[in-house]
Amino acid sequence: MLTASIIAGTAIVVLGVATAAYLVERARRHSALEGIVEGLDQLASGNLVHRVVPTSRETAELASAANRLAEAMQASKSDALRRKEAHTQLISNLSHDLRTPITSIAGYVDALQRGIGEDPARHLDIIATKTAELTRLADDLFYLTRLDAGDLSLKLTPVDVSEVARRCLLGFEHELRSRGIDVVVQIPDSTCEVAADEAALGRVIGNFVANSLKHARSMRRLGVAVDRDDDGCAVTVWDDGEGFPKGVTELLERGTSVGPGGGAGLGLSIAHELSARMGATVRVSSVAGERTSVTVLFPRTTPTPSTEENV
Repeated sequence: MLTASIIAGTAIVVLGVATAAYLVERARRHSALEGIVEGLDQLASGNLVHRVVPTSRETAELASAANRLAEAMQASKSDALRRKEAHTQLISNLSHDLRTPITSIAGYVDALQRGIGEDPARHLDIIATKTAELTRLADDLFYLTRLDAGDLSLKLTPVDVSEVARRCLLGFEHELRSRGIDVVVQIPDSTCEVAADEAALGRVIGNFVANSLKHARSMRRLGVAVDRDDDGCAVTVWDDGEGFPKGVTELLERGTSVGPGGGAGLGLSIAHELSARMGATVRVSSVAGERTSVTVLFPRTTPTPSTEENV
């Protein structure tokens, strides 16, 4: 009887200790989970700088996952704010780009109608130049819309950069001559073949030239050079104008003001995006009044017969 009582008493003690240990462990886990829940509540309320501190080994992995989520959400929010600011700046710069040539055209048309001025031909040349600016802006906007919508397919084939550069220059011949700009051409007779979309490459080079014409108002010389070395093939457009007021990275972003007078800078950003999607890189350097250059560099590759890339 005594033995049975001892056994029963021992069992009760063991059960009590086990129960107490269970309750303590449960309370500890509950407390640890409360910290995790509190941290998630902070994130859900928009406090993305809050970080969950693990209180046990069991919750360390969960806390780490919650913190990674917070960092991703914070990065996404920052990116959204940056895009919103860039969009607002883009609209502002576009308004400037539209208003300036329209005002100029209206002024010269009014002068012609009223017979003011001794050189009507010069007025007509200016009107033609400003009209070309508006046409390029409308074209850039349409092209940018197609890029964003993924409604543009690049077909990468062997393309002679030298030939494309020559054709681009011909398209600006009238404007360059009317402004009295000395054109320095350094394009070899030999081919410089790269894997590219011919139309896209033409737009990249054309946008470089158009950017100089628009923003380097004081330039007297503009150059186009095609070079080939062990690294690949590069085409550079340079001028001796005012230079860029922004850093290289900023210049290639949409909505960045390029010249001293402002402007959306769509041409450079489009050229940058197209170059990247053709596997090329864009480099910008600027020393005001001496030499400002924009270069697109294609790596040394063996072009495939035909490769399509949806953009």
